[in-house]
Amino acid sequence: MIILHLVMSNDFAGIEQHVNELALKQMESNEVHIISTNEIAHQFNQNLNVISINNFGRRSLFNIYKLFKIIKKLNPHIIHTHGSKTTQIIKIIKPRLNAKYACTIHGIKSKTNIYEHADIIIGVSDKTIEAIKNKALVINNWWNPAYKELSIPDNSKPKFSIAIGRLEKVKGFDQLIKSWEGVDSKLLIIGSGAEKNSLNQLIENLKLSHKIEIVDEVPSSDLVNYYKQASVLIVSSLREGGPRVALEALYMKVPVISTDVGHMNKILPKEFLAEPNNQTALRELIVKYVNKMYLFDQSSIFEYVSEEFSLESQSKKILKAYEKALSRS
Repeated sequence: MIILHLVMSNDFAGIEQHVNELALKQMESNEVHIISTNEIAHQFNQNLNVISINNFGRRSLFNIYKLFKIIKKLNPHIIHTHGSKTTQIIKIIKPRLNAKYACTIHGIKSKTNIYEHADIIIGVSDKTIEAIKNKALVINNWWNPAYKELSIPDNSKPKFSIAIGRLEKVKGFDQLIKSWEGVDSKLLIIGSGAEKNSLNQLIENLKLSHKIEIVDEVPSSDLVNYYKQASVLIVSSLREGGPRVALEALYMKVPVISTDVGHMNKILPKEFLAEPNNQTALRELIVKYVNKMYLFDQSSIFEYVSEEFSLESQSKKILKAYEKALSRS
């Protein structure tokens, strides 16, 4: 099978890492290509077949035609888009291509009609496809497969709590910081983004600099060093497709408490969840559990995530969806 992934971003972040890992796995038994922008093409694994193009707007007919010519030459069986922009572009040229068209919805979208035209619609959680009218599949994210080669850390002497993600409003880090007043524990927020200065200012204003530190985004390969020393991962997002960091933490046997976003209510019991965008609920969750997670046995959760949220299991589901669509040709 010839599979083509289309990603048109300026930054290499969660979606791009998702595509990178999935393409590497699919390469084991298929011919796989990625078309991506000049800005990030070099960041994909060097073993992948990556075609670099200029980024362009979704209404640029000239560039859409150039993309069509590239895809026509590759002649894929499956075109898999990631993001609304790539999905809309393929919708335009799909009638002239002899391929099935898959799209993955990675986050919560206010407008979903553009995805309805795909032959295969995949959401990374139930909540990402709530507004989809056509039949859609839920195929969850997975923990970083690179961690499979690492030894599981010994968390017997944890040093701090952690939160990981882009420093954006949607991650709810401002509510997390406000909830930390009176909490006797150190918190590391690992990430970078537009909200960094305002979050640092908030920490200073609340006189929490001795308890909370923002650490510039670290490579995923280095995150294991933080997991080794963490007592708990806190997800404070207002909305979320995944979140993947929770899967990684649980795979590394780090307990998690979270807002009820993405697939978290499929993984954690409700007592470890707080209503999203509700600082009172988040603070209550933190005060109740953040220094007491060692009292709760989450071993069954760790095992469940290790088995059910692996790249191995999820990539098989995606391939099965491809094959089913092709059989309808």
